[in-house]
Parts: sequence; structure tokens; C-alpha cells
Amino acid sequence: MDIAIWAVIGGALLLAEFAMPEFLLLFFGVGALLNSLLLALVPGLRGEIPLQIGLWAITSGITLALLRKYVARWFRGQDLPVQSEEPGMTAEVVEAITPEQPGRIRFRGTTWRATAVGESIPAGSSVTILEKQNMTYLVTRENLLGDDDV
Repeated sequence: MDIAIWAVIGGALLLAEFAMPEFLLLFFGVGALLNSLLLALVPGLRGEIPLQIGLWAITSGITLALLRKYVARWFRGQDLPVQSEEPGMTAEVVEAITPEQPGRIRFRGTTWRATAVGESIPAGSSVTILEKQNMTYLVTRENLLGDDDV
């Protein structure tokens, strides 16, 4: 194969990485571009297609093995701690909450599952959110917390 063909294959694989961002095609594209460079530097390889394919597999494998974990870090992003503004906010009980049975509250335009510690809270009451545990809010009757506790 010709230098230009390996360059086109490499470029196509690099572009395909945007459609399937798994950090795999990128390294095969880099391997093809390295093959193109090798063909430019060593003209005797131009007629040896099986050798070119073997070199492509080797260069792709080496770049994959050595660079994948470093390149993946660039695109992973940062894990930032989630800070909730919900504790201390109020919500309306739309389905009674009892110690035996969770109920539902209306908060931020939708309803959520809610539990209360050791007390029953009837529908229509206002509650103060203590914390969120997965998709369930732990609540208490409104104003049970003092303003200094929030």
C-alpha cells in the first residue's frame, strides 16, 4: 500500500473516534499514521503489504498499551463533590407519611418519596427536608429545626 493510503486510513480512524468515543479507534488511527511515516522513511517497505499490516498491528498495539490510560485521563473530567442545598428547605406533603409507610412530598415541581423519623405527618402539611438518601427524602415537621440548626 502507498503512504497516502495509510494516511487516509489513519485520518478516517481518528475521525471515527468522534462517532464512537471508546479510545480504541484513536490508537489504530495513530498506528496507521505511524505506518505512513515508516513507509516514508523506509521505501523498501512499500511493496510488502503483509509486513505493513503486521507493522500496523504492532504500532497500534504499542500505542494502545502505552498511551490509553494517559489519554483517557484527559477526557474523563473531574469528580466534584456534590453539595446539596436541600437540607433546611421546605416541601409540601402530598401523601401522608407514617413511621410504617413512606409518603410523598412535592418539592421543586415534582413529587418524591419521603420518610419521617418516628412521627406521622398528614397530607397538606409542610415539612423541612433533613437530607436526601438516594431518591428518598428524610423530612420532619416544618419549623421543628430552629433557624440556627440549618
